[in-house]
Amino acid sequence: MNHVHLEPHEVDTLAATPIGQEIEEFWQANPCGQHFVQKVDWRQFFIDYDRYKYQSEPHILVELGKTDFRNKRVLEIGPGQGAEAQKIIESGGIYSGLDLTEESVNRVKKRLEMFNLPYERVSQGSAERLAWPDCTFDIVFSHGVIHHSPRINAIVDEIHRVLKPNGEVVLMLYHRHSINYQVSIRFVRRAGIFLLFMPGIPGIVCRLTGEPLDRLLKHRSNLKQEGLSYLRMHNFVHKSTDGPDNVYSSVYSVAQVRQLLRQFRDLRFSKHLLSERHLLGLQFVLSRRVKQSLEARFGWHLWVRGRK
Repeated sequence: MNHVHLEPHEVDTLAATPIGQEIEEFWQANPCGQHFVQKVDWRQFFIDYDRYKYQSEPHILVELGKTDFRNKRVLEIGPGQGAEAQKIIESGGIYSGLDLTEESVNRVKKRLEMFNLPYERVSQGSAERLAWPDCTFDIVFSHGVIHHSPRINAIVDEIHRVLKPNGEVVLMLYHRHSINYQVSIRFVRRAGIFLLFMPGIPGIVCRLTGEPLDRLLKHRSNLKQEGLSYLRMHNFVHKSTDGPDNVYSSVYSVAQVRQLLRQFRDLRFSKHLLSERHLLGLQFVLSRRVKQSLEARFGWHLWVRGRK
């Protein structure tokens, strides 16, 4: 993992630091997942976004189905486009959401009001200092968000604080021991980036992998600008998870998550999302059973549940 060391007395929250401002600005300009779906009008965008998301990552609905949200006070950290917020409310949850960016807050409110879904509060702020009293929530949920903060330990402390006794935490973090990280990011993407300098190759890679052309060209531009230092893993891990302009990402093994969540008990893990395009053609010869086995062990999304 990559860490930016900040002493507690230096800042109240990461958002007050230069890197915190960069992280907020990146996600403000790039709301999670928006480049996968064209926006015609907001209602249709949300419908199309959810359809794409849950076709691509059907395990999210499976995992959400493992939690009983009925009449439970739920806090979601980083609701993004509000897809899971809608599912939680439709499942009976008493919902509150917190996001670092104004853009996400506005989109989530727009969605919930558009579909007449009740909620307690959706606000902008840092998860390092949650604006709720101790023991407020029955469930804290966050999907693919808190690993984008170099002060993730402060966030986990706050999650623990606002959970009621026996409250449940449900998180998804990027998995260090995944095919995506150990094969695709560490080797294939770093080596393949040099091919992007060949005429016509970016367009071919775009068609074969589904990676947006503008992202491929930005990787090429970054490498040209920064030289080989761009490909050092302590730097490239950030640029290869959520786009070449992404400021910060970390990846975690099960052992590292156990240490991160050491305040919690009854930790349970599951792994999802094989991303078949990372199998380098093997996806066409491997059986479905083998793929499922690989996903269960080497999936990119590491889900963890625990109790306070």
